[in-house]
Amino acid sequence: MAEAEAEVSNDVPSGLPDATKLGSAGQRILAIEDESEREEAISTVFKLIHNILGDLENSKKRKVKKANAAFQRKVGRHAAAVDFLRASGFLDADDAEAVLEEDRKGGLLHMPVAYILRLTDAHHVLAGVAKEANVLVPSMPGGSFNPCSSIVQSVDTTRSAKAPEAWKSQAESLRDEVKKRERELQDEVEQAPSVPLRPAAFWLSAGRRLEEVIREADQEEERTSDSHLLKEQVASAKQAISGSHTFESADKKRLAHLQRAKAYKSCVLRIVCPDKSVLQVHFRSADKGAQVLESIKPLLSDAVQASKWYVYRSPPLERMNPKTTLAAAGLAPGAVMYLGFDGEKCSPPFLSADLSEQLGPCPEESGVTAPASFTGEAMGWGAGHRLGEKSAPAKAPKLEGATSKLD
Repeated sequence: MAEAEAEVSNDVPSGLPDATKLGSAGQRILAIEDESEREEAISTVFKLIHNILGDLENSKKRKVKKANAAFQRKVGRHAAAVDFLRASGFLDADDAEAVLEEDRKGGLLHMPVAYILRLTDAHHVLAGVAKEANVLVPSMPGGSFNPCSSIVQSVDTTRSAKAPEAWKSQAESLRDEVKKRERELQDEVEQAPSVPLRPAAFWLSAGRRLEEVIREADQEEERTSDSHLLKEQVASAKQAISGSHTFESADKKRLAHLQRAKAYKSCVLRIVCPDKSVLQVHFRSADKGAQVLESIKPLLSDAVQASKWYVYRSPPLERMNPKTTLAAAGLAPGAVMYLGFDGEKCSPPFLSADLSEQLGPCPEESGVTAPASFTGEAMGWGAGHRLGEKSAPAKAPKLEGATSKLD
């Protein structure tokens, strides 16, 4: 058992969230409003990850009690920071050493396998976040007293020493290609043209599958964009890493992943109202929550506009953050969200008059029932619902899980 807990792997991580979750969680950490809390969260996450990289076979460094007061104050209360740790390889686990039953259940964040590639990726992503937040970036662990420093250095090209010149040139070329591809994906999202809202309304039980709508939007993007240049660049990257050598690095694996990655430039949002009516709208993935909320407001009824309304996804309940883009929030290329209220809830209709006319008879009156294939899920980077799962109930859960508020 002890050996399993201390397992170290230099392979591509398996059973972990997609590596893109590191980026989306990092951007959410950057969105923490209080500067001191943001700096404390970044520094503490650095420490937790570096403690493992600096002593890879020490299983004690891989366990964090979620109930620990210091952890809760610095990291635990920020969902983005906890998500970053999970994307780095931490899993939720029971605390078998706890005396009380309530402390034992779900009491730990535990890393059963230390995937060095993912941990070094976490360091580099967090370093970028720290630079944007003007927080000091600590050096990657791997000093002379670290028995596993050679392993860490072998996957961290920024610390390689006395490598053959051909490998140095190779590593530099790979890093350049990785940065180039990352910029390409980011630029594709940020420079995407505006997207028509195309507001539509229908009853939840009568809607088409969200995957189909997203697929159509994706095909339209392909028809209207020139992907020839991008394909040439990808081919060039493949050529850069091909050859008779056997050089391996985290950058090479990262580049292979980025070559397969797709930049989703548009996002389909479905807002489910308490009466099971649905508002469907289209946005750019680079649009921020504030733009989305401002565009949605005129599409709601006068009563809703006059109330304290908000848009959220669940589970866990997380309100749309006005300062975060749809891509960074993990909502692209599509997501199902819900309309909620602070205080007294309005009565239907919840949509504007012209959209309410599109709804037609209520399904209960027309005899229409929800098809078994309908999914109320979010897709893409870090979304709360997965394709193929049953839709979450439209009833708003308790508000303790909310992570941001509507300005």
